[in-house]
Amino acid sequence: MDAIGIILVSATSATVASSIYIVIPRLKAYLEKKLAPKRAKIRVPQQVAVLDASNIVLHGPKPKKNVGRIENLLLVMKKLQDKGFKVIAVADASLRHKVDRPDVLEKMIEKGKVYQAPAGTPADYFLLSIADREYGIVISNDVFKEWKDMFPWVKDRYRVVRYMIAGNEVYLYPDIKPRKKYKKKREHPRVYCIELDKEKEDDVSKYYVM
Repeated sequence: MDAIGIILVSATSATVASSIYIVIPRLKAYLEKKLAPKRAKIRVPQQVAVLDASNIVLHGPKPKKNVGRIENLLLVMKKLQDKGFKVIAVADASLRHKVDRPDVLEKMIEKGKVYQAPAGTPADYFLLSIADREYGIVISNDVFKEWKDMFPWVKDRYRVVRYMIAGNEVYLYPDIKPRKKYKKKREHPRVYCIELDKEKEDDVSKYYVM
């Protein structure tokens, strides 16, 4: 074999070797991903997720002592909406004094994104009442011990779902999703008609004595 042939063979071998070093790790990663057992997502019949806003805001690291992050609530709301749930958030009246962005919380309350419990009342009661009426799941790390007699279903781990926030990612346990995504029903405006008396009203001024 002449010198040119040797050079061509060497170049080809080097190219093949380089390709193998590039392709094999990618192929290995692809096969591992495909063959790995998939994390089971549990489908639940509920389409409504009721969020314990106070519990979520005060979860994890805090910017100041006893002050929670409104971003926690926004992350969890987005997570549930992306999964296909209708999201309802319920907060204690005192939460505005325990959050880093009270202005954002106020706007969310004004727009109906968050429902605020009346002052001096437990938000848990309203939270669980809404979930009970809407047949929804609850997102909270609270055990609701004092409400187990009134709402026995809080012991169901598929109705009260736990969460963890790590950075900008929200993890749910169990990892639930609705069997059917929630679709907002189109509401037709109600028109109320009042029958007006077409007859001309009597002019009462003629009875005045000047």
